[in-house]
Amino acid sequence: MATVAQKSFYAHLHNESGILGKHQDQVLFFSYETGAIVEVTSYAGLTVLGEAGSADTQQLLDRLHGGYAAIACSRAN
Repeated sequence: MATVAQKSFYAHLHNESGILGKHQDQVLFFSYETGAIVEVTSYAGLTVLGEAGSADTQQLLDRLHGGYAAIACSRAN
């Protein structure tokens, strides 16, 4: 089971609100509006705001690993 990432930040990417975080060597943006998770390859159009809480960071990691149901069903008993 992955642990919560070191830090994530509230951000805007091309006028979309979301969370910016780093997973392994990728910088990822999770859009609140569309639910999409995209790799940030250019910092043009990116505005980084304040640090996000651990709950928001965990939400991003859960989405990266397939969502709540996928995580719960894949855990060892």
